[in-house]
Amino acid sequence: MPDSFEFLNIISLNIFPFLLIVTRLGIVFFTIPPFKQGGFPNLIKVLITLAFSLIVLPVLSVKIDIKTLSFLEIFYYISIEFLIGLLISFVISIVFIAVEVAGNLIDFNSGFGFASVIDPLTQQNTTLTSKFYLLISIVIFFIINGHSLLISAVVESYKKMPLGFFKINQDLINFFIKCFSSIFMIGLKIAAPIIATLFITEVSLAVLARAIPQLNVFLVGFSLKIAILFIFLSVMLINTVPYLQGLFEDSFLTFKGLFALFKIA
Repeated sequence: MPDSFEFLNIISLNIFPFLLIVTRLGIVFFTIPPFKQGGFPNLIKVLITLAFSLIVLPVLSVKIDIKTLSFLEIFYYISIEFLIGLLISFVISIVFIAVEVAGNLIDFNSGFGFASVIDPLTQQNTTLTSKFYLLISIVIFFIINGHSLLISAVVESYKKMPLGFFKINQDLINFFIKCFSSIFMIGLKIAAPIIATLFITEVSLAVLARAIPQLNVFLVGFSLKIAILFIFLSVMLINTVPYLQGLFEDSFLTFKGLFALFKIA
């Protein structure tokens, strides 16, 4: 039976890897949109992070003696895990950010941009359509078992990107540029049909205003654009939902491309 000094040594060898695991998992659970919402209690997120960290720690079998590290080295390890957690969170958040971009584009063209409200969950200004798309994407995320796939991806990241390992190269920079560009491409693809319809409506109202000068085009046009927006949102959901589902599945495949950038002999 180990004496007290050996027991303390075992704790000191494992407490730092546990802290690093908590850092990476915590950043992921606290920053991705499905869990970042104010309606998800922080205490629950902390408990989930600690629970999964306890599960992951024996699997990794990593021992780092904190007594041999300086304060700068400890800060370096924690910072690396913080950055990796943000990287994983960003990859999975691409779809959520893209649908909010699509909603903002639609609201800007439909007039709903003037009706921005304070979201009680995030305490931020948001438009109606962007919030609508965000809620739909969150529902789809859980329906396709995205939370389980996310946890699997995070666990896999410990194999491809071990604790304290991080390198920046040109391939990683190109990967980030591609991810950023995909946000606007996805948002534009979702919003383009509705924006085009609203543009045609604007042109039709302009022609109508020339033909019937007595008509209050501003009053009629605002109500008409809202009605057309609701109709096309309902119709487009038939294609938008499968499209978002495919995007989420592709985002988890994107992790493989990300992990391929961190090749360890």
